[in-house]
Amino acid sequence: MATSPTHSSDGSTIFALATSGQASLAALIRVSGTRCQAIAASLLCTTQWPGAVDSPITSTLGQVPCRAWLLAGPHTLTGEDSIEMLIPGNPRLVAAIELRLLELGCRHAEPGEFTRRALNAGKLELGRAEAVCALINSQSQAQRRAALADLTGESARELSRMTDTLRQLSAGFEVAFDFSEDDPDPPPFGALGARLSSLSTALHEFCGAGQRHGPHPVPVVALFGPPNAGKSSLFNALLKTHRALVSSLPGTTRDTVRALATLDGQAVELRDLSGVGVSDSDGGRFAASSREEALQADLVLALCAQGQESELAAELALLVERDPEMPARTLWVYTKADVCQATPITGRRAQGLRVSAKSEEGIDELRSQIAKALTKLFVKPASSHQGQAAALAAGVLASATRGLHNDPPEFTAGQLRVALRILDETLLAQVPGEILDSIFSRFCIGK
Repeated sequence: MATSPTHSSDGSTIFALATSGQASLAALIRVSGTRCQAIAASLLCTTQWPGAVDSPITSTLGQVPCRAWLLAGPHTLTGEDSIEMLIPGNPRLVAAIELRLLELGCRHAEPGEFTRRALNAGKLELGRAEAVCALINSQSQAQRRAALADLTGESARELSRMTDTLRQLSAGFEVAFDFSEDDPDPPPFGALGARLSSLSTALHEFCGAGQRHGPHPVPVVALFGPPNAGKSSLFNALLKTHRALVSSLPGTTRDTVRALATLDGQAVELRDLSGVGVSDSDGGRFAASSREEALQADLVLALCAQGQESELAAELALLVERDPEMPARTLWVYTKADVCQATPITGRRAQGLRVSAKSEEGIDELRSQIAKALTKLFVKPASSHQGQAAALAAGVLASATRGLHNDPPEFTAGQLRVALRILDETLLAQVPGEILDSIFSRFCIGK
């Protein structure tokens, strides 16, 4: 059995099997390579190709029932002829079939070899190949969502869009510094610098560089806002149970109420905080602890009902003074949508969600937005080759942005060319063989 990484398809026929546990009801054996048709004729006693057949396999233990799918290349994942066989999952029967395959010239697949053959055959780009590994090893719904985004090509498309923007921006800088003193208009370095700063921020967020890492084993979501903003009611609605005391009297919640919940597949700890702001009937006795909890939370739901927008904005301004990154982990939520029509505060980049704990309007959407926000904050694609390249390019663009007012434009244009080359190379998957070996060594057998 081979033990070293497979640098490319060597024409050999490989196989791997998948079972669920020691006493699985069924086992799936995947075979790929040039000998598949000969193996089908010997093992399954069929010359039909391609197609699906029900044919028992003769083994040292007797006849083993088998349902087989015979798949012709290049229209397969690996681009090669392939066989998929479903047999009973008894370990002794599976071992007997393995022995027959080895006798027929097969060898066991290396970790990730099926996916690597798909990559070599042009059936899969590197980003999606790495997503297969990430999906296999995901431990949460958030990680699974991120892996699926890579697997469907969503991440690659987003990176490609940013690369096209960088290409246009690089061309703009090249033209701008090569201007004549006779030109009536000065070069548009101000506008180009603003676009560069915006692109640098977007790429920074994409690769996860500089993201905040909370100290909590389970992400903490804090419900923060003025008294009577509907925090406790929303807390109960998100939990789908009556956990916090609800009253029309301001200041009902004084000590923080905590509870674990699963929101759209994401495990979180919800914290219902005491009210803050000028309408606090307790004179701010509990406001300081609420602000501290909000600052330590991984995500803050900034809640307000109609007429409380300015009061909440003032409280959030206090938090931003202590933590400038606060807006990046805050969701603005208008409560009591069943009885009032709130108006967004002027200057906010996006209108907040409108929800009603009573009618449940917007509650499902809020659960989804919380899960997406936490995914963005905690799940980074930077462990992939694509993510690492994006992080490297983001660092180059960040350096270019910091030097906009001091560096000559020729130097900035050169930095943009470097970042563009990094992104172009990773999107074209021009990856050295040793890096591919490292990537595919993390796969499990059979993928």
